[in-house]
Amino acid sequence: ALQPQRMLSALSCCALSFSIQRSIDGVLSTRLPQPVAAASIAFEITSVRGDDASLDRAARFFVEGFWAASTTTDTGGALTDRDRDQLAALQRDDMIARYGETVGARRLRSSLFVAEDPSSGAIAGCVGVEMALVDPSRGRVLSRAQSEKLFSDELNSMGARERGTYRKMSAAELTEALFPEYKCLALLANLAVAPAARGSGLGRRLCARCDEAADDWELPAIMLQVELANAPARKLYEAAGYGAVFADEGASALRV
Repeated sequence: ALQPQRMLSALSCCALSFSIQRSIDGVLSTRLPQPVAAASIAFEITSVRGDDASLDRAARFFVEGFWAASTTTDTGGALTDRDRDQLAALQRDDMIARYGETVGARRLRSSLFVAEDPSSGAIAGCVGVEMALVDPSRGRVLSRAQSEKLFSDELNSMGARERGTYRKMSAAELTEALFPEYKCLALLANLAVAPAARGSGLGRRLCARCDEAADDWELPAIMLQVELANAPARKLYEAAGYGAVFADEGASALRV
């Protein structure tokens, strides 16, 4: 199967993207990702349900694996229990918006992957991927709610016959037909690996699961945003084949 282009955008900030065999805007690369280290094979990676309990558990891991064990600032000793609870609540709300279960069908799909240690059941890593509408000229990414509303408003303004002509289109095809100023891409977010599992290849395995989802969704590219100062994360993404496509020097990164 053809694999999607990978793009990275960094906050402070730069954007990375990756292209293996499928091209976007005439850009084509045949660079393949490096093999994943065997040391990470013990971790079991599964797609979790978008219910509140599963997302709360993932959010609390993310606080410990990302915020409390930052690769850009030493915040581990600075986070109080109250800080952790507040960050977990904010992270849970963000994950619900991105990956939560919804009533009725949605056009833009998403998945949250969690890696667990089979011997203890503890989470060792997580990552999310979702369909997103992106304005390539400005590097602007619409939220899931904004994107769904854009589609709903446009399709609801049509008659039944006209709307039927778009029924079997994929999300990427529908975006190209209705909103050519946007691209429907896969957006990788919420990647975190527990300190004890870093260097095992788990981060690359989690990224690879996002690649597979983007390919299944027939999307032309996968992108993410990373802080320019986060050298370990950028090294991981670049080793997986991502390349910078734009930088926003004026963007600010959240600090805790």
